[in-house]
Amino acid sequence: MYTQLDALDVPPGHFYSPIPSLEEIKLKEKDIFENIPREIPGIDLNEEYQLNLFNTFKKYYDAQPFSSQKAEGLRYYFENFLYPYSDAIFLYCMIRHYQPKRIIEVGGSGYSSCLIIDTNERFFKNTLSCICIEPYPENILSLIKEEEEESFQLIQKHVQDVELATFQKLDHNDILFIDSTHVSKTNSDVNYLLFQVLPSLQSGVLIHFHDIFYPFEYPKAWIYKGRAWNENYILRAFLQYNNGFKIEFFNSFLQHFHQELFFAEMPLCMKGIEYDWNGGSIWNGGSIWLRKL
Repeated sequence: MYTQLDALDVPPGHFYSPIPSLEEIKLKEKDIFENIPREIPGIDLNEEYQLNLFNTFKKYYDAQPFSSQKAEGLRYYFENFLYPYSDAIFLYCMIRHYQPKRIIEVGGSGYSSCLIIDTNERFFKNTLSCICIEPYPENILSLIKEEEEESFQLIQKHVQDVELATFQKLDHNDILFIDSTHVSKTNSDVNYLLFQVLPSLQSGVLIHFHDIFYPFEYPKAWIYKGRAWNENYILRAFLQYNNGFKIEFFNSFLQHFHQELFFAEMPLCMKGIEYDWNGGSIWNGGSIWLRKL
């Protein structure tokens, strides 16, 4: 039976293929995965600002209500393999600190939706407007009861089919939360978000990208497991020499260079989740927060 695989111009790993050659990667493992640079040309990592924000977040960290396992009265819990400890803690801190009026979630695991709904309910008396755009919401609906769906608006569409006007309603300190397919390709959500949605946002909007790791490279275990995502690379290119956006917070960067600070002040952020889908590696967070200037 003829399939789309038969129509490939070149095989995976070929120099014209977007899927990398694992043999070539093995020859440069140390350079790719171990030699972590402190700086990236053309990108202001805004390190001092991030550390000041970290210090501001400590009061919210101390007041966070979530547990490792599901607790009564809360939908979110840390011990999940899609949006665990560090990423969740800083999503919660961002919401508490910046007090957005609107949050638009593009994609998502369901666990991030649970955290947003819990934070809205506990700290904002359900005054936040929460929209989730997800074409395949089965996991979300498995975590959120039908009677709770009034807490947010679910748009069951590909984000490419959602008009830009939806995102242009976001204002200063509102949040665009992106957990995409992580792949730039013809007609992809990543292309639509980077090329059309982000340039159309109002000044001051906060933007979250999930599964972004410093220095804009994927974990070695993911690559060898065959996960040929490329969002990290295209986002790095987007940010280089780009004065229209700034890095607000980058947990993967801070946790690498300031481990002692995290262990002392926010130890939960250094906890990891080990699971097969992750190539057996320990997951302890990878999210970048930007601000449209």
